[in-house]
Amino acid sequence: MNEMNNTNNMIDVTHGLSIENSPRHFIVFGSDPAKSDEARRFDSRRFNLNLHERIGNTPSEKEVTTSIPYMQGIVDMSNAIGNRIYENREITYVFYRFGVSRGHARDFQTTITNLLMGQFDARLDDSFEPDFHYFGKCQQVNVSDDYDRHRLRVEITFDLYPFKRDNHGEAEDLFDPFNFDLDAFQDGLVFEVSGEQNIQLYNASQLTLRPAIRASQSGLYLGVNDMKVQLASHPTDAYTYPNIRLKPGMNDFSLTGSGTVMFNWRKERI
Repeated sequence: MNEMNNTNNMIDVTHGLSIENSPRHFIVFGSDPAKSDEARRFDSRRFNLNLHERIGNTPSEKEVTTSIPYMQGIVDMSNAIGNRIYENREITYVFYRFGVSRGHARDFQTTITNLLMGQFDARLDDSFEPDFHYFGKCQQVNVSDDYDRHRLRVEITFDLYPFKRDNHGEAEDLFDPFNFDLDAFQDGLVFEVSGEQNIQLYNASQLTLRPAIRASQSGLYLGVNDMKVQLASHPTDAYTYPNIRLKPGMNDFSLTGSGTVMFNWRKERI
């Protein structure tokens, strides 16, 4: 293949695509995307990286089993706390960058490696999962030369918390990211209380979570498991309580008092 001066017309000979038609998925890693700290953030679009492969397997389960004499099979206690427990998740991304000269390849590798490896317990946004994000660290960065095809191959591996977290709170009740197979509309999760009333909260996560709760005034109680917890009163701040948890699926509670109570949480899924 003859070398072309115009990189926009250059062909990726492996996939038969022009650069303009190459895959447009991307990742953003490090810092909060809502903040203006772009200098510390790795954005694959900033470096003209074209994503060609995403390798992400289901995280391995932390199995706790025992074999009891004179009993068939084994006893699996992995669900003893009500959730299956998992090891960290590993996701590998393979990118290509086109039109990189030999002189610039070294500086490019140094730049992206320092951006990626300098972050710890950072947020990873993946356009493949536009409604969720991950948390973790970059495990490895490999950059290899493919000059015959006018490109670099960039392989980035992340070590991540096993669950992906929703970008939005359940109280927002957004329609576009709603999953009709797994989610539930919950009408804003705001309850006007006068006396005592029973409520239901649906946790569409795959693990038990503690919701953030905001009470408009004092004297409001949440009943759970034959126990009543007094809610801290503040019109703007929300609090979590160690004894108030949402199991996966439907949860029954009672509210007592007079005022407004709002719940919110972010679902987490494998």
